[in-house]
Amino acid sequence: MKKIENRIVIVVRETRLEKVLAAQNTVSQAKFYINQLGGDFEEYETEHNHYSQSVRKARQDLDAIANIQVLGRQYLPNFIFAPGDIVVAVGQDGLVANTLKYLDGQPLIGINPDPARWDGVLLPFKPEDAAKIVKETAGGRRRLEEVTMASAKVQNGQELLAVNDFFIGQKGHASARYIIKYGGVKEPQSSSGVIVSTGLGSTGWMKSVIAGANRISSSVIGRPYGSSTESEELSVEEGEYTLQEEWDDTADMLIEEAAAIPEPAAGPDAGEPSPERGVNFCKLIMPEEPPCVFKSAEPLARKVKRKKSFGISELSSVVGKWSSGELLFAVREPFPSKTTGTNMVFGKITPGETLRIESLMGENGVIFSDGIESDFIAFNSGAEAAITIAGKKGRMVV
Repeated sequence: MKKIENRIVIVVRETRLEKVLAAQNTVSQAKFYINQLGGDFEEYETEHNHYSQSVRKARQDLDAIANIQVLGRQYLPNFIFAPGDIVVAVGQDGLVANTLKYLDGQPLIGINPDPARWDGVLLPFKPEDAAKIVKETAGGRRRLEEVTMASAKVQNGQELLAVNDFFIGQKGHASARYIIKYGGVKEPQSSSGVIVSTGLGSTGWMKSVIAGANRISSSVIGRPYGSSTESEELSVEEGEYTLQEEWDDTADMLIEEAAAIPEPAAGPDAGEPSPERGVNFCKLIMPEEPPCVFKSAEPLARKVKRKKSFGISELSSVVGKWSSGELLFAVREPFPSKTTGTNMVFGKITPGETLRIESLMGENGVIFSDGIESDFIAFNSGAEAAITIAGKKGRMVV
């Protein structure tokens, strides 16, 4: 008699070797194919054997304590999980993330099949731990951590969930054209696509986007392409937005440079705002814009410091926080032109807020999640996606 009444669903994936074998039919042909491409067939075999052994170990141990069902990754979209199921995903991280969005409150256990090969942020357990962790989960003795997910809905009712991140853009390497709408403002853009990340996914794709942008920004001085090539006109949907706010945001990054502007010599007016310093600061901030409205650097600096910026302290509430109630979005490689802008390229989506993106792409526009390009929503001209925090959360066993 089984010790646990819950059904255990073991989710597995194809190894690289299995995928090549499916295409090449025989081991010898697969070996020839891999070697011809400069790959190492023995590496493929080693990886396959490690994974297969891990699956066998977990399956054997779990079969001794409960009824089990093994489920291939490709069947997840159509599989119906029972409310009492306990789900075990035998890594990698991508498999765990892909599985989580098809669950509705069932606990998910991540198993790392090869700790020497994969770090496994979502894979805290080894195959030999599977039976013990399942018994503790069924008995309510394991802690469950909630995972915030993102939701993307289009007008025809289609919805896609993301555990890590969404990509909104073109299938290939062509530029994505769309109108981004956020915070009562909209802007037409041309870019390599938009990334929307959850707290869990913020240490992956989003991290690389921010790291690259930060390094480029710190390496480029001034405006190498000038400001005349960029459209700075934003359409206000509600509320008020002025370009002065955009200038102030720019000023925020230049406070240190402003501090380097020398103060005037002490004199009868010492302690009073310095018009010369203010003019110099205005030229530093807005060299090609209308005259600055501030009489000194100090008021502008104080105004800037009060404005919200997305520094590390601001992102600490999201980055790496599985249950964070906020999402991040970033525009990849936005292109400035007479008709497209680059003002709205990064921000947070908080509870109750919606990021809307209207497609201007004639074909090949897509929204996919968690790196699974085959699981997508078509996103061509006329479609508008509403990106929000999902109504349901995942539950990871930790």
